[in-house]
Amino acid sequence: MDAVTFEGFILKEVLPKIKEGDCLIMDNAKIHLGEMVREIIEQEKARLIYLPPYSPEFSPIENFWSKVKATLRKLKARTYKDLIEGIELAMLEVTQKDIRNWFTHCCYCTS
Repeated sequence: MDAVTFEGFILKEVLPKIKEGDCLIMDNAKIHLGEMVREIIEQEKARLIYLPPYSPEFSPIENFWSKVKATLRKLKARTYKDLIEGIELAMLEVTQKDIRNWFTHCCYCTS
C-alpha cells in the first residue's frame, strides 16, 4: 500500500465513521505520516495519535493478529480455500470484549 491508497482508504472507509472527539491511533509507517491524513482527521475534529517508534506493546492490532494467527495454526489449513475460510472464521472469533481488553492492555481508556 502506498500513501495515496492509504489516503483513499481514510476518505472512503474511516472518514464516514469518525465523529468529533474520536481518536485515531496509528503507528509511524511512512504511509500514515502524510499531511493530508492529518488534515482529513483534524477537519472532523477527531484526534490523531501516533505511537512511539517500535512500540508494538501499545498497538492493539498486534493482539488482534496474535489471536487470528493462533486460530489459523489450530485449523492447519492446507489449501487456499481452507485458508480463506480459516481467516474468516478467525476474524469472527474476535469479540468486542477482546477488543476492549486489548485497548485496556495497551493503556488506552475504553470507557
